[in-house]
Amino acid sequence: MLNLADNVLALRQLASLRLSAASALVCQGQSLWLLADDALVLQRYSLSGDWQAEQILLPGTLPVDAKQRKPLKPDFEALLSLPDDRLLALGSGSTERRCRGCLVEADSVRVIDLSPLYQALAGHFQELNIEGGVVCRGQLLLAQRGNGRGRENAVVLLDLSRVLRDLENGQLSAALLQIVPLQLPELDGVPLSLTDLSVAPSGALYFSATAEATESSYLDGACVGSVLGCLDEHLAIVELTLLRPAVKIEGLAFQADGRPLLVADADDPAVASPLFTLDGLSEPARSN
Repeated sequence: MLNLADNVLALRQLASLRLSAASALVCQGQSLWLLADDALVLQRYSLSGDWQAEQILLPGTLPVDAKQRKPLKPDFEALLSLPDDRLLALGSGSTERRCRGCLVEADSVRVIDLSPLYQALAGHFQELNIEGGVVCRGQLLLAQRGNGRGRENAVVLLDLSRVLRDLENGQLSAALLQIVPLQLPELDGVPLSLTDLSVAPSGALYFSATAEATESSYLDGACVGSVLGCLDEHLAIVELTLLRPAVKIEGLAFQADGRPLLVADADDPAVASPLFTLDGLSEPARSN
């Protein structure tokens, strides 16, 4: 396993966002789309973090009190851009209520039933917790976060053509191709677990992971830091970069010029999520 002490980069904050529990982001041209795991909306920002607009994903309101809000939130943890530029938001699947997704096209939103897929995946993991997703090399990849029992980090490969057909019917079925376990190291004695996936302009596949002191996919814990990693075409880790300061990185995206954007969640509704970038990231060349 790669030595984290050999590769460290400093996060540079660009802005403070209007959501406190940022969980996923996607860059499309000059727009940055942002999700929070405890909100019912999708927000749009400029690439520098200036707020632009908000779109309701699910109707209703959530309690202000954090303890009351937690069991009722949809827990949107993954956001990805489909080949036709529609956006797909995914719940984590960590509870029955969190098995909904939203397909966003222009000003329309369609609720997607994730239960068929998530029920199939639940047979492979002790605690299902989908935290990221991306379209890559003609497949749809999902990040299974191993912060629960068993510490099962994995990349789930889905048949993209099957996924696109399913979405027209308002659901995701068991379009499973493969599950690739991912062995991550510990950070200060705390296991790292996946939080997002993103593809750089070169085609390189990156992931973010955070070390959170919890043994539950439902309960939060103290965060001791995060890393940025790169996977090869076999989904083996080829690069691992320690990020400083120690924050809980939950979302990762790349701009067209190759610069990464990252968001963090402080697990505190009174703290606005920061938007970061990284200077000096040495991106691997596209794999042949």
